[in-house]
Amino acid sequence: MKRCTALGAWLRALSPALLLSFVLGMIWVLPRELTILESDISPDLPTGFAPAGWYGHRTQESEQERAILAADTRFSKAIYCRVNPITREIDDEPLVVSIIYSGNDMNSSIHRPERCLPAQGHINLLGSARELTLRDGRSLTFTRLTSTVIREEGERKERVRYIHYYVFVGHGHVCSSHLMRTFLDICDRVFKGKVQRWAYFQVGGSYRPDDPEGEARTDERLRQLIADLMPELLENEGPSR
Repeated sequence: MKRCTALGAWLRALSPALLLSFVLGMIWVLPRELTILESDISPDLPTGFAPAGWYGHRTQESEQERAILAADTRFSKAIYCRVNPITREIDDEPLVVSIIYSGNDMNSSIHRPERCLPAQGHINLLGSARELTLRDGRSLTFTRLTSTVIREEGERKERVRYIHYYVFVGHGHVCSSHLMRTFLDICDRVFKGKVQRWAYFQVGGSYRPDDPEGEARTDERLRQLIADLMPELLENEGPSR
């Protein structure tokens, strides 16, 4: 018993010295200069009749979106719909595509939509992971998020359902989880000396709850737009997930 007590006291006495030695050793091992790496996703959302029969046009981010993010956050946003090439009539409800690029402060530039959508009136948020196959054969895991917005039209209140698909794109990384994005970012900063300029890619659409086929139709259109659009935007052929 005396020997164990003496050993414990000896270890406690050496602990500060061991910790200091470890910290000093890590200073020589860890990178001293940080390299900034841009996201692999392009901000150039195609417009006109592209891609694959979609018609797109650019739009501005809302004041609500701008207000909750850092001043140096960059936005790229467009609206897409299917248009009959002969009659020029819109076949269905438009879908909104947003790409948000982080600034110097990753935490205040981009974050999970579960955090910002409630400020825009969305309630009953429910998320799940979905693997989608792109037009070029690649598979990427997205987060599928559903929500509800209650709109007031005079004395009437109308419910509108939303479906969102989102993913985070770094340099050589694509991930659907905010926690995984944070983990990858920390590892790259600490062990590789690389600072990721992450981007957040989101596609969203809406439908009325009284439409029995609304959810299935909107979900299919969102998945098809992602499959057609992402190969146009991703610069690297094989980003990790």
